[in-house]
Amino acid sequence: MNWANGLTLGRLILGPVIFAVLMSGRLWLAFALFVVAMISDLCDGYLARRSNSVTELGKLMDPLADKVLVSLLLVAFWRMGLRYVPFWMVAVVVGRELLILGCRTGVLKSGEGFVTSRAAKWKTAAQMGWVALVLLYLSLIGGTDSVLHELAGGRLESVLLFVGGLAVALTLVSGIEYMINGRALSMVGSSRHAGRTDKGR
Repeated sequence: MNWANGLTLGRLILGPVIFAVLMSGRLWLAFALFVVAMISDLCDGYLARRSNSVTELGKLMDPLADKVLVSLLLVAFWRMGLRYVPFWMVAVVVGRELLILGCRTGVLKSGEGFVTSRAAKWKTAAQMGWVALVLLYLSLIGGTDSVLHELAGGRLESVLLFVGGLAVALTLVSGIEYMINGRALSMVGSSRHAGRTDKGR
């Protein structure tokens, strides 16, 4: 395992850790660990490309780590009862990620590669930014009785809800794109497999 894959594995492990830290109420620590996870997401791909060490394992682990991280924290926000992270948003994001994991598996079984689209990259950036802003806000207010919450809580929460809406919209768009491209790739892989089978007869 190279350095890039090691960073990705570390981010995958950080997901459950940050979830546990957040649920225990250590908000600033959860935010700090999430920032570390975001930095690792930027660094692992850069290291892999620079050292020419892009691997199939890395291609699988990188999106998986992002999905686990974001999904766990959104579930944590929902369990905390945050009204600016409603259940339907969490359900859309988590449901999409589970669906795309299944789609990726089908494409890989067909023997075809799966290239991350630009929409998916924007989706990941939006989701990460949304989660980071929610964690920062939670860390700053420290509770509903804080001064910041009294002064601007409603306005800031409206902004967080808007950012979440953008992230969910990109999640849906990239999900539809993946389903279309994934189905096409699966069909290509099936056709090639059928062709090889016919040749062998």
